[in-house]
Amino acid sequence: MLLRRLTQHLEDQNWFAVGLDFVIVVVGVFIGIQVANWNDIQQDKAGLAASLERLDEEVAQNIDMIEKVLITFEESREDLDMGRDALNDCAFSPDAQAALERSLFGFVEDVQPNFVNFALNQLARHDRYQDLLSTQFQDDFRLYAGRLKEENEQLTSHYNNMWSHHVIHHPGVSAFFSADTEEYEGWGFRLDRPFAEICVDASFRNRFINTIGFYTSINNRLIGFKEEAELFQSALENEKKHN
Repeated sequence: MLLRRLTQHLEDQNWFAVGLDFVIVVVGVFIGIQVANWNDIQQDKAGLAASLERLDEEVAQNIDMIEKVLITFEESREDLDMGRDALNDCAFSPDAQAALERSLFGFVEDVQPNFVNFALNQLARHDRYQDLLSTQFQDDFRLYAGRLKEENEQLTSHYNNMWSHHVIHHPGVSAFFSADTEEYEGWGFRLDRPFAEICVDASFRNRFINTIGFYTSINNRLIGFKEEAELFQSALENEKKHN
């Protein structure tokens, strides 16, 4: 209808009416574009809010995994200290040897959290969502993403280099099952040579101290990364309030 009216005004050479119709068309197109852009922005904001919520749940899951591993470390600390001190002093006692053997078994526990980063990667790939984030949170996001990648690589390296190439493959250590002897229950590892020989065995001492080094490093890295993840979670909560 507007086109027919515009044609009629041109035929009549009613230039004022032509100009008015042109303005109406331009304004209509402009408003249409603005409405479409507004709708896109609202959709992006809704999508970003959902992405931030998933990321929050993901960070909480990673923190929870770290806490569970740190509990395992804490539970093994007494045995580790007792076994290490017995080796250091070369002082045999049934309790010290049992603590050392429990430590050997503890070294094969799964102390490498498998961090999740699906929501993190999704948000990182979505440029339109990234543009809606505050500048400060963009920095926090990149820092957390980098630290998560670094910790995953370092923890994997430490875990792979820990027990598999040290104490567990030592000829002075063997596995046992409950059917082997009434002296042990369940299954685990035991010393195959007298404690007095083990404690002066340079090979065993070297492998054991290296394993403790990797084991302790994993613990310390997890403590540090847990603090950073909690700070990021706090920044994430603030960002959610403003989106």
